[in-house]
Amino acid sequence: MALQRTFSGFPSGCPGFALLLLRFGVGGISSLQSALLIAASHHVAGSTLAAALATITSVVLMIGLLTPITASLLCLVGLAATIDSGMAGSLPLFGSPVARVEFIVMSAALICLGPGAFSVDALLYGRREVKVNGNGS
Repeated sequence: MALQRTFSGFPSGCPGFALLLLRFGVGGISSLQSALLIAASHHVAGSTLAAALATITSVVLMIGLLTPITASLLCLVGLAATIDSGMAGSLPLFGSPVARVEFIVMSAALICLGPGAFSVDALLYGRREVKVNGNGS
């Protein structure tokens, strides 16, 4: 499977639980920000569609499906909000530059560390048991 190479590992125990918390932290912040943007009375052209896509990406990240890809997309959104000050002004949770940098760092950590054992990715692409015949054939 080619997709398995994109994951660095599927740790269980405390490290796996920490990755679960990290996924829920990044996905929760992003989905809450998207919900606030949709609920805002002043809609910018395309902002509702972008917020809906960010919500879907956040939910996919929280369940742990295609974690490196979804974390990369959310990291790019954080970078875009950092570069474009006008965009950051309409995002209440990302109003502070420190909050944007923390979001980018947490997303980048998920890209590097992978989804962990408590994810859909681990079920689909995780560790496999290989049985070797004892007589060498």
